[in-house]
Amino acid sequence: MTESLLVQRIHAQCHPLQLYLHRLSGVHYSATYESSYSYELQPIHGQTRHATIKELANAEVWQLLS
Repeated sequence: MTESLLVQRIHAQCHPLQLYLHRLSGVHYSATYESSYSYELQPIHGQTRHATIKELANAEVWQLLS
C-alpha cells in the first residue's frame, strides 16, 4: 500500500533532517524522509539519489553525520 502525498508530507515533517557522508565518493548528502523505508539524498552539487534505510545502515558505505 502506498502512502498518500499528504501522509508523506506529514511524516517528513516529523523526521529531522539527517546528513550522511558517502564514504566511497566523499560526497555529503542531506537525507529527506520519503516513506517508511526510504530517503531522498540531496548532495550540495550533483544528482539526487534514493536509498533505503537498510542501505544507509551499511557503515562501510554511509556515515551518519547528524
